[in-house]
Amino acid sequence: MPNDNALLPPTIHLGYLPDEMVIDHLRRAKESIRFVGPGFSLPVAKELAEQWYRYGPETVEVVIDADADLCRLGYCDGAAIELLLKTANELGATIHRQSGIRLCVLEIDGQRIIFAPTPRLVEESDSSFSQVILAPSPSDPLHEQILSPPELAPCPLTELDVKQVSNDLKQSPPQQFDLARQVRVLSTQFQFAEFSLLKAALARKRVPVPPDLLGFAGNPNTEELLHASFQLIGKEDEISGEKLMKRREEIDKKYLVSIAHYGKVILHTNRAEFDKEVEALRSDVEKFRMDALKNLDLAIQKNCAEVVTRLLPVVKASLPKRWTARLGQHPPENQVERCLREELEKAYGVASQYLGDIAVRLIYKNVTVEMLRDNDFASAAKKANLYLEGMYEEYQAARTRG
Repeated sequence: MPNDNALLPPTIHLGYLPDEMVIDHLRRAKESIRFVGPGFSLPVAKELAEQWYRYGPETVEVVIDADADLCRLGYCDGAAIELLLKTANELGATIHRQSGIRLCVLEIDGQRIIFAPTPRLVEESDSSFSQVILAPSPSDPLHEQILSPPELAPCPLTELDVKQVSNDLKQSPPQQFDLARQVRVLSTQFQFAEFSLLKAALARKRVPVPPDLLGFAGNPNTEELLHASFQLIGKEDEISGEKLMKRREEIDKKYLVSIAHYGKVILHTNRAEFDKEVEALRSDVEKFRMDALKNLDLAIQKNCAEVVTRLLPVVKASLPKRWTARLGQHPPENQVERCLREELEKAYGVASQYLGDIAVRLIYKNVTVEMLRDNDFASAAKKANLYLEGMYEEYQAARTRG
């Protein structure tokens, strides 16, 4: 038996219908929900999905446009489309897709509400609206009531449709715009990325030993020995930082393209995965810092003691002149050793001063119009197998809203 609401004329809203009001309409449904329109916002889609699960697959019909450009205007959300298709698949139901829809029709238990979709990224919805009462419409399936040429008739929304919209939105995410303010826009498919790992290569660090101590080595063989001894830590050591450096180089090689004399660039399509790996590297750096703190201090103490032992005979034979004032002309060996140890300990420092400076540095910089018009840049990019044709466009557009 048809619902009594089917006898009521539809309500037309001559203004935008806020999401809160659409959700209120959905929550009062007891038997059926039918909708045709460009799409949904995510909050509305979540409510519709809940009602769909609550009342069963036969109670809900959906016909939407599902177009990435409409998502960029704010008529629908890519995440909402994904959620609804997932819900329909789990319930064994079908969502139909109809291109060119620019008006919303929501039917709750036979009562129809007609309203314009809100372009949320351009302007806000308003709770104040006008209403006009029209005659009731037939009760045939919703997608069959849409008049269009056969080639444009509603068809089932597929996984491929949703995937294409999602991929398109990832490459060109939605932004809020102010249509009253026009600007010249440069849109590129890549940008510069300065990516480095600062001061992590502990095995490559040299201890700044006072020059007058090193100058007393005398023997070339001794000088070579001292050079090796004053390396802060061995390259094979677990706390050398070499693993972190190698990981940074792997990420760099995987995602970045080096353009000679200009820097490195990254494609926007690779940006999300690149950022994830950079964040993982930052986490590894923090773990390395905590794990290495104690072991590095022990290594510094050990290396410092070995250098004191090796340098002591040479320093005793020819004392630095700056020591004479406090040690005299012929000081005992223990005082010479103490002075030498104090200076070398100061030169070596402690683990915290090395580990505290380790950091991942990542700075993005956009490509400029001038650079894209520079023949030298184009030539360098081509040598790096990065061809600029089709990788950027310049156009007039609305400024984004703050």
